[in-house]
Amino acid sequence: MLKYHYTPTARILMRQQKYTLMAVVCLLVLAGGWYLAAGPTEAGRSQIPEPANSRSSGTLDGMVFSGKVTSDGKPLDVIEKWIFARGTFESTECALRCKYPRAPYFVRSLGETTEFISESQCLDKDAKIVWRGLVEEGKVKGTMTWTISRWYWTIEKVFHFEGTRTERTATAAGN
Repeated sequence: MLKYHYTPTARILMRQQKYTLMAVVCLLVLAGGWYLAAGPTEAGRSQIPEPANSRSSGTLDGMVFSGKVTSDGKPLDVIEKWIFARGTFESTECALRCKYPRAPYFVRSLGETTEFISESQCLDKDAKIVWRGLVEEGKVKGTMTWTISRWYWTIEKVFHFEGTRTERTATAAGN
């Protein structure tokens, strides 16, 4: 039978490789568990859960705005709708394209102007949108900051939005 003799340096390297492999396996197990626990939902808006405070109301409830989003001063090819209902804010285009759910919004009054903020987390990716806007005299304008994170990079893009109030009122979130 052959017997190998390892130098002390070789033993240290083998031990380091063993611990590195164990660390990688543990990380993969944890990531897999997280993915299964938070896993993606099936397609369709009916799968989007109601926020816990869906019966609450907010200052802007019932308001629906229609307008455009711009990036670097150039409009995107979509007419966007923003809905405030039952204490939640929803961007119809973001919900349709990327499954961003309705999210609670928070307001503060600045005289005749109402300032709002809302943050929505994507259901399929590690991405979020933070909406900051002002509502005054039937118009809305502000910024949306889209952030997507990976373990090796993070991208953040700021878009501007502007729109006017439509005659249609939102009686229920998502309508």
